[in-house]
Amino acid sequence: MTTTAPTDWGPLAEPVHADAAGPGDPVWKDNAYLSFWNPDGGVFGTLHVSTSPNGEGARRARCSMSVAGRSVEVVEELPVGDFTSESIHFGLDGTVRVDHPEITLDLVNRPLFTPADFAANGSIPALVEDQPLQHYQQGTAVSGSVTVDGARHAVDARGMRDRTWGFRDESAQWVEYIGVVGVFEDRFLTVLKFLGADGSLAGDGFVVDENGSVPLADLHVTRDAAALFVSARLDHRDGGTSTVRATGRSGGFWVPMGREQEGQALGTYDDFLAFELDGVPGAGFVEQATLHRVF
Repeated sequence: MTTTAPTDWGPLAEPVHADAAGPGDPVWKDNAYLSFWNPDGGVFGTLHVSTSPNGEGARRARCSMSVAGRSVEVVEELPVGDFTSESIHFGLDGTVRVDHPEITLDLVNRPLFTPADFAANGSIPALVEDQPLQHYQQGTAVSGSVTVDGARHAVDARGMRDRTWGFRDESAQWVEYIGVVGVFEDRFLTVLKFLGADGSLAGDGFVVDENGSVPLADLHVTRDAAALFVSARLDHRDGGTSTVRATGRSGGFWVPMGREQEGQALGTYDDFLAFELDGVPGAGFVEQATLHRVF
């Protein structure tokens, strides 16, 4: 299996900032994330690592996988300054490994298209003034294998990789947000909309293809009676529009974002879907987060 070089991933290969903040500073987080889906092969899942020099209880590695209808999840503590836990290794060079009694996973992720820079338009509220969270996402092709219950499954999937770093406290910054991510035949879609703790409402995103990216200004969401995603109208910054619509649902996972505590907390869920973007088929996920303020 051939691995990619770290330079292939550009800003998504940004090293961990182990000394970025001290005990008296707001919480600094270095996060890396890989979500991928292979609907025809019955495999989808997420690997998510988050470390911090000063965020006690906020350092974890997570592997959440659905394989042929079987769900497996491994959550472990991470050390300061590292994206490798006891069983999970998240390589910024595009290699990911899990070696655990319940699951073995060996993947390579390669870039598709160009990175989407969510810090460029200042749409994500900053926890510390003049120090915005750095946030990049990019489409990816994922290959390798996963073994569960003694059965090995080949992975030939599409997905999204994410790399963020900066001062971050989800339950203090956001009341609610939604993200829609998908890979289609020739395009990568990523769009977010945040309701900030200050009452501000802002959308941002991109449709990316081999010619570059089309920036998005907003999205308008239709949900069903259970508040599950049905569709969204996307407003382009140049005045055009697109429509993304769910055509099937595979399942999903809860996303741990903060730490165990008494008080308000952000509840977040990733819903893996089949999509159409302006009639072009694809797949991906919708992430919805809501702040729980009853405690």
